[in-house]
Amino acid sequence: MEYAIVLGLVVLVFLAAAVVVTWEDRRAARRKAHQRAAALARLGEVDPLAPRRLADRLDG
Repeated sequence: MEYAIVLGLVVLVFLAAAVVVTWEDRRAARRKAHQRAAALARLGEVDPLAPRRLADRLDG
C-alpha cells in the first residue's frame, strides 16, 4: 500500500516537472522569436515569411 502511494507521488512529481519544462521551453522560444523580430525591425529588415503568412491568412 505504501509502495503504491510513494510510486504515485513520484510519478506525479515527474509529470509536473515535465509540464513545467515544456511550458518554459515554449515560453523561451516565443521570447527568442520576439527578440529576433525586434532585432530585424531595428535593422530595417522585413520578415521573409510575412508575405506567405499574409497569403495564408487571406486564403483561410
